[in-house]
Amino acid sequence: MSAIVGYFRAQIAEIERDDALRWYGAAMAFLHVVTYLFWVDQRIAAFVHAQAEPICWPLVPDCEVLRRLSPAGVTLLLRAYFALAIGAGLLFASRRLVPWAYVGLVLVNVLKLAIMLLDYRLRMNQHYMGFFASFAYLFVPGKRDGLRVLVTLFYFWAGSLKLNWEWISGAGLYRPMWPFSGVGVVAACVYVIVLELGVAWGLLAKRAWIFWAAFAQFLLFHALSWQVVGFFYPLLMFAILAIFPLSRLVAPREPPDGLLVLLWRGRARRSVYAIAALFSMLQLVPYGFPGDRTLTGEGRLYALHMFDARPTCAGWAELRHADGTTTRRELKLRLDTRIACDPIVYFNRARNLCRQRDAGLVAFQDLDLFLTARRTSDEEMKRVIATTGFCARGDRYDPFRHNAWILTE
Repeated sequence: MSAIVGYFRAQIAEIERDDALRWYGAAMAFLHVVTYLFWVDQRIAAFVHAQAEPICWPLVPDCEVLRRLSPAGVTLLLRAYFALAIGAGLLFASRRLVPWAYVGLVLVNVLKLAIMLLDYRLRMNQHYMGFFASFAYLFVPGKRDGLRVLVTLFYFWAGSLKLNWEWISGAGLYRPMWPFSGVGVVAACVYVIVLELGVAWGLLAKRAWIFWAAFAQFLLFHALSWQVVGFFYPLLMFAILAIFPLSRLVAPREPPDGLLVLLWRGRARRSVYAIAALFSMLQLVPYGFPGDRTLTGEGRLYALHMFDARPTCAGWAELRHADGTTTRRELKLRLDTRIACDPIVYFNRARNLCRQRDAGLVAFQDLDLFLTARRTSDEEMKRVIATTGFCARGDRYDPFRHNAWILTE
């Protein structure tokens, strides 16, 4: 127990003696303020309350047992989350209150995770990066260096996902991107790949002109992305990126060789390599699953969920009745994110229909579940799910290995 207490005291002490880390704690709390504003904008209280249809995470397959609050109760919970985030951020303004600020930031992350577990539709790439950055800030020694390397890897691995024609052609974009059109869109998309795979390493450079040139490009990139992805992602990334200017402008100064050289020569702290290795290994998980992971979604629970492609799909259930007739039930939800075509969503909706049948709320014998999808740049739909007798089969979604009912042809 003393070792555990000593470990947490060391994390708090590192933040206390470094003004850059203390102010970055306020930026980490700001992530939750932005999250609250986004959730209110998306009106999540309408679908995470006790009476709403649950779409559960594979790791929490019976999330309906967690959904105990009414819509008004969810609204109050979100307001408490917002207040806790504001309070934690303000506490970081005082060095002597850092221990309380640290505890507050841990609690606000736990509360956010608890809210997210209520429904899979809350899944977003932004939350993934926010949680990873918070984890590095709260629990990884050598926070300045660990955070900067981690954020650089955010960009690097995001860029690796974009090495496909769907992204390069601009077909993966959700909305038009001012001021680009035609060939300009292709050039802009190629530039983003270069930015994330190459320029991102300039954020770790020793020379000031290289760093500030790279940093300015990322600020511009996120500012322009606002029109495509909305306010949440740019504001979140502005807060996460704050570690870079803080580390250069607030004492102690950079080591003489610069972080990139230290990293390359194996002279950075072991904790920095550990967080980099952990994050990078998770990005490789989807490659261990068969098929087009953009369509199947398998393995991407553990990795970045960038919009490297924009799938389009049709999902439905054929309800089979006792008299031999069938009724088609459309299952696609109005979601403005990539999970609109995620097999997890359709699996949950079909399972909910089976449970409604068992409860006597819907009359049918069994159902057949179908999902077809394609990348926007492809011409033909591909079968992703074609399961007959879904209720009787009792299939489950295995988050750790390939699910045979997800087709990979």
